[in-house]
Amino acid sequence: MYKKYKKLLFDLDNTLVDDDENRKNAIRKVLIERNEKVAEEKLNEFINLDNQFWKDRAGGKIKDPYEFKTLEERTEWVRAQRFIKYFKNISIEEAIQINNTYIEYLKEKIVPIKNSTQVLQYLYEKGYEIYIITNSPTKAVKDKLERINALKYIKETFSAEEAGHMKPHDEFFKVFFNKTNNYKKEEMLIIGDEPEKDILGGIKNGIDTCWFNPKKELNNEYKATYEIQELLELKNIL
Repeated sequence: MYKKYKKLLFDLDNTLVDDDENRKNAIRKVLIERNEKVAEEKLNEFINLDNQFWKDRAGGKIKDPYEFKTLEERTEWVRAQRFIKYFKNISIEEAIQINNTYIEYLKEKIVPIKNSTQVLQYLYEKGYEIYIITNSPTKAVKDKLERINALKYIKETFSAEEAGHMKPHDEFFKVFFNKTNNYKKEEMLIIGDEPEKDILGGIKNGIDTCWFNPKKELNNEYKATYEIQELLELKNIL
């Protein structure tokens, strides 16, 4: 018998929207704008760099070099580092501008994960409170949800930029709990695709987890409460 959950905490990228296609489109537009060669290899290079960068950031390997006056300044600096690595020999100012352009392009081509909107509607109609908890840029979150016609099912969105910390860090979840004024972790279920962020974040904070694993990858480090390969399988749990 499954537990009676009330609040569902969904990751966004590669859980509800196809973030790989989204990012490829955005970096392709950036390369074209800069009159640089566009090739699949170059696009994949960015995706791999971006994936590793955020894993390192979440793991504490990439730290801020000094205290920033505002959260916005810190966010700008962090996101700019990817483009300094990717384009090489560009200034921090140029990298910040590229990041701003890239974020705008992220809004353009939003591809939903199969059945994501259908499942959100089903869960909403069953009375669940649905939250988005994401490391994705705040500016892009609502645009993505609107483009897949899912924003109407979401009670609230919450990003790492708002928290000042990324999943899986405890601080991310503490700020989320404070914002929603709810600490009943036994009523919550996290659904996400990344064991080292979504599943570990749940484990560290005493929240049940569901690993969305469409590629059937191996994960021997972080044990989720449930595992699914398709979002429709959530109907068997909830």
